[in-house]
Amino acid sequence: MFLKNPEYFQLIVKEGSISRAAEKLYLSQPYLSQYLHKLEQTVGAVLLDRTHTPLRLTPAGEVFSSYLERRDYLDRQLFSDLRDMENQKRPVLHIGVSPWRGSTVLPDVLPLFTKEYPYVQIVLHEAPVPNLPALAASSATDFCIMHIPGDLTELTYELVLEERVLLIAHRHHPLLKGMKVPLDGSAPFPDLRMIEQERLILLPEDWRLTKLLRNSFAVLNMDPKNLLVTTNNTTAINLAAEGMGFAFLQESGLSRSPYLERLACFTIGDPPLTCPMAVVYRKNGFLSAAARAFIDLTKDVYRRYDR
Repeated sequence: MFLKNPEYFQLIVKEGSISRAAEKLYLSQPYLSQYLHKLEQTVGAVLLDRTHTPLRLTPAGEVFSSYLERRDYLDRQLFSDLRDMENQKRPVLHIGVSPWRGSTVLPDVLPLFTKEYPYVQIVLHEAPVPNLPALAASSATDFCIMHIPGDLTELTYELVLEERVLLIAHRHHPLLKGMKVPLDGSAPFPDLRMIEQERLILLPEDWRLTKLLRNSFAVLNMDPKNLLVTTNNTTAINLAAEGMGFAFLQESGLSRSPYLERLACFTIGDPPLTCPMAVVYRKNGFLSAAARAFIDLTKDVYRRYDR
């Protein structure tokens, strides 16, 4: 469908007013009102609720506005790809990830990806976990590998894995005496309340994993006080390996620890507590062929954890 001046409609929506949009466009209000009327005739639906101030999208208007956003993004992507072809540039894939996820996920996936797609240039955007949703919503990245954000207003996601959360400690910790301590985290911890008075190594309170753990503590009426807080999972693992307390880790990162022989790993609860790993990107955004291939490969790699 050919639409003339779709940016007029987008500005009306942004301003919530035909008159304010007309001022910014240096057009008369009657002209812009007539434009909107003709646009609605063209698409065959009422797009704006004029009885509401500021103007509000109708259900049909929401669909139409979403379509325009996707079309704008696709247009920009098309011209970018054409320029790259003209200039004989390599396709570039921008991936957002936390430093810890980067150190565990990327070594699993990148060697396979670059073998199959050697012509794709990878740019990593490493950022703290709380900053990743904004990074995913921006045009700076194609997608981010992270947990599922709480606010999905501008974002959508594809689930990669519901991975088990493991309780880890030094295998010779006094509290574990007499327990079977498998390295792969296949055994459940008998009772989480046993560690209430122990030192717990946690991530910050507003991080997804800590929120899940806090909920588990609340269910068991636990109120641990001896806490050591870090923003780095690697730090937590290394401290646990030195007997500094109990830490918690998503299972996909366990194999990358250099201290496996020192650690005891357990699942938590029945059924085991899990934490989602997802690929998150801008809602209605365009995924390039390289991005789609990377996401699909990541899902394939982590199917080994499917149960």
